[in-house]
Amino acid sequence: MATTGLEVFDKTLHTTNQWLDEICAEIGPDKHLAWHVLGAVLRSIRDELLIGQSAHLAAQLPLLVRGAYFDQYRPAAQPVAERSHEDFIARIRQELAGCRPVRPDLAATAVMRTLNRHITEGQIKKARDALPKGIRALWPEPEQTAKSATAAPRAEVPAPGAPLPSHKQSAPGSRDAVEGQPERTGAATGTPSMAQSAPGSPSATPVGAEPATAKAAERAMSDQGGANRAGAKMRTRRKGKLPAEP
Repeated sequence: MATTGLEVFDKTLHTTNQWLDEICAEIGPDKHLAWHVLGAVLRSIRDELLIGQSAHLAAQLPLLVRGAYFDQYRPAAQPVAERSHEDFIARIRQELAGCRPVRPDLAATAVMRTLNRHITEGQIKKARDALPKGIRALWPEPEQTAKSATAAPRAEVPAPGAPLPSHKQSAPGSRDAVEGQPERTGAATGTPSMAQSAPGSPSATPVGAEPATAKAAERAMSDQGGANRAGAKMRTRRKGKLPAEP
């Protein structure tokens, strides 16, 4: 915000620049043209209103803009006799004759949308309703301006109450990390899973093994048990506890 030493001047300069920026967004980035458009449209609106209506609208304008609004004002001649849509556009075109070419109807609508954003809705409706029907068609309803201001594309936001996606990584060894790993069984690794049980127990047979393989495993465990018993007898004979076999 510019510093002039007086708060009232700083405020009106800041607000006026904001209005000009909004008009530039519709007619092009030229603040000099935006200033002339703002004054031309406001004065054309003023000339369509009664004295009291003009005063009420002016009371809500920034101080600097209010001066442009009342420039060359002749209360005794208000409202003007020619009040058609064509006459309104002709007055704007005449005031902008020395500026960069711009469509008067688009310029009028740009200023009217700016008024909708910054003037109270009640005052806007009073001023708008006082205009002839042809001119009123250029002035969007305040509700339409509010909707167009929120029509810009936005990032998708989760619906209220919906859980947000979690990006937390589970710590190694935690329950979530273990559950997230594939189960290391025969179905996952391609190798049969065997339970470690005592020899001869039902669970000692490989799960899902073929019948021939199961019998071979049983014979191997039986042979290993016989070898263990023969070794035990040999150790006993060496200690002299059992007589030698003939």
